[in-house]
Amino acid sequence: MIDSIYYENGKIRGRFLSSGEEIQGIKCKADKWAWFHINGLLSSCEPGQNTTIGSITCMSGMRVMFHESGRLMKCRLSENSRINGIPARADSFLLFHENGMLSACRLDRDHEIQGIRCKAGKWIRFHDNGFLKSFFLAEDHIKDGVLLRAGSWACFHKNGVLENYKLTEDALIQGIEYKAGDLLIFDEEGRISEKIPIL
Repeated sequence: MIDSIYYENGKIRGRFLSSGEEIQGIKCKADKWAWFHINGLLSSCEPGQNTTIGSITCMSGMRVMFHESGRLMKCRLSENSRINGIPARADSFLLFHENGMLSACRLDRDHEIQGIRCKAGKWIRFHDNGFLKSFFLAEDHIKDGVLLRAGSWACFHKNGVLENYKLTEDALIQGIEYKAGDLLIFDEEGRISEKIPIL
């Protein structure tokens, strides 16, 4: 059985761990592969016990992944926790941007973020500056002159302006009538740049 894989330059790319082993401060599980970036830093492994990486407690036996910088990229929580102030559920994975900011999670409960109440149990995504990227609404909200309905999904630009939204009802927006079901695409200044009818 192959127990090691190498990059073309001879550096280790992956290694099968026949016994539990500590790698870069993480006690990795036996009989699993540990993978490495070309710079030698850990790319992924399965912790043999609940492990705190930075301020995040990652679940035992669930693969954790790292950016080339060594920062956490993906993990599963050992319990429901607040991550960057966001109440995240432990029954699904978390994603992080390379700068350490939360990229995606499922909300443990309804939570207000940047003045908008986001829906529990649904995925929420963030830009690397911490601004909302996409989410489901827990209650009606008016954003950039558009009524966003509870239960619907919305997407924002990195500057916080609405990027796209599927209308749940007929609406007059920026002086133009649109129909329920239209997907509206907005530019970074908030102007409607495209309408996609969805049947």
